[in-house]
Amino acid sequence: MKKKKKWIWISLLALVLILFGLQRYYVHVTQDQRKEEALAIQAAQEQLGITSYDELRKYIWGDKEGSDNIYWTLIGKNKDNQDVMVWVKFDANNQPVKGANAVHSELLQNGMSEAQIRNRFSSEVPAGEIKRIMPGVVNGIYVWQVYYKDGTHNHYRFYRFSNGEQVDLVYTLPNS
Repeated sequence: MKKKKKWIWISLLALVLILFGLQRYYVHVTQDQRKEEALAIQAAQEQLGITSYDELRKYIWGDKEGSDNIYWTLIGKNKDNQDVMVWVKFDANNQPVKGANAVHSELLQNGMSEAQIRNRFSSEVPAGEIKRIMPGVVNGIYVWQVYYKDGTHNHYRFYRFSNGEQVDLVYTLPNS
């Protein structure tokens, strides 16, 4: 009976150590992501007076010159308690860009909501199965990016955040 208790305690200790190790590994792997999130929130708070936020997403899209445009987008409240969409531009070293065009915001009431974009897309591409909709920036235009499947291909389609007009870019991904 004492041997069974001993092995039960050893097994429990091993399980606790494994779980602790997995948790530490997760913290290590996600530390860069959490750091970028904190920098994006800090930039939005310092430059725009954002008081709270709900959604925070990373957006990467290549430009015409072949370099990546990296943005963190968030929906939050400004100092006047209005709902805003915020785009925080990052450089290749994963640091917020400094300067006038580094942080941009628009009132949600002055732009299109994700639900409105979803409805517009569904009327334009009835056979399209939306996989993801997220705010971003393409060619200097603040947009909603719709990633969807239509038949056998995946596509990207972009709509202006301000008025929902489609940007003349539709990217078709090759079949894999």
